[in-house]
Amino acid sequence: MKLSIQAISHKGLVRDNNEDALSIGGLFIRDDSAELTVSIPDDGYFYLLVADGMGGHENGEEASDFALAELKEQFSLHQIQPDTFEDDIREAAHYISYKLNTLAAERGQARPMGCTLTGVVWHYGKTWLINAGDSRTYRFRGGMLRQLTTDETERGLTGDPNASKLLLNCLGGGCAGKLHIDSLDGKLLPGDIVLVCSDGLCDMVSDEAVEEALSSGAGAKDLYRMACEGGGVDNASVILAKVLEV
Repeated sequence: MKLSIQAISHKGLVRDNNEDALSIGGLFIRDDSAELTVSIPDDGYFYLLVADGMGGHENGEEASDFALAELKEQFSLHQIQPDTFEDDIREAAHYISYKLNTLAAERGQARPMGCTLTGVVWHYGKTWLINAGDSRTYRFRGGMLRQLTTDETERGLTGDPNASKLLLNCLGGGCAGKLHIDSLDGKLLPGDIVLVCSDGLCDMVSDEAVEEALSSGAGAKDLYRMACEGGGVDNASVILAKVLEV
């Protein structure tokens, strides 16, 4: 598979620092942007991941750092194997949660550090969608945007859409780190665009507005600008990957 990739991660207009981070096949990006084209061999691996450090918890920036660094190490050391991919990457997520929760306890943190994680992994000829939390992965095809992940949140006890979100799952944050995995084999075609983003984009910009922007040829920096124009109250990270060949 061949991909044309654009990515950006910045703090937005309100936050003092950026607890988001993203990884493009191990290339770590925070407070920066990148554009590149990659070819993914059938006998190797590649991934597009966004981790969002939990706002209101301590050391969210450290949590997203650790999660992406640990996954990079496990992929590079081939601790995630083709025949046992689902079990291995779930175990990696559990390990990340355990380490983050343990470190927070050792420090006496009142609210354990944690992060969300979402994205797509190409691994030895197979394509996987992974997700924990409320960051999102979408597919854009033929002018239509489809959310592939499910937000693991609820809106207060009353169901009021204006109430604060309660995150039900993450890596660390006092959670066990349950990772949801789905196969995307055969579900990405030439011309498709994969969008991986933190909630700093999707809370500020509606899916309809993103769909319209992508239909008009918007790039990652354009979507980040739209998040800022929508208020920019959170960090925002965006990966856009156009499928050139399968």
